[in-house]
Formats: sequence, structure tokens, C-alpha cells
Amino acid sequence: MKNPHKVHSRGELQDAAWPRAVHVGLRTIDIHIGRLRAALNQAGGQDLIRTVRSVGYALSE
Repeated sequence: MKNPHKVHSRGELQDAAWPRAVHVGLRTIDIHIGRLRAALNQAGGQDLIRTVRSVGYALSE
């Protein structure tokens, strides 16, 4: 949120969301981002999450 232009890799997001002792699948981040997008869109908001192909995700302005 502090730097919306910064692209965060899936690994960075995983490290920030889950403790190291928890094993999550390779696409867990993608699934959570998809659910978050759906919830935001259902609430009438715009798509605030930008996918940066082969890198990760960033916030849109």
C-alpha cells in the first residue's frame, strides 16, 4: 500500500502471509488473489490488483 508501483513476487506474498512452518502449494497465492479480486468486484470496486506476468502482483492506482 505504501508503494503501489512495486511488484511483489508470489514468494514475497507467501512469506508475508504464512509462517515458514506452513507449506502452501505453488498456486495458493493465485487462488487467494482471484478470490480477493472477485470480492472487490462484487462490492462494485474496480480491479485494484494488477498482474505482472511471470513476476507477481502490484496494486493499481
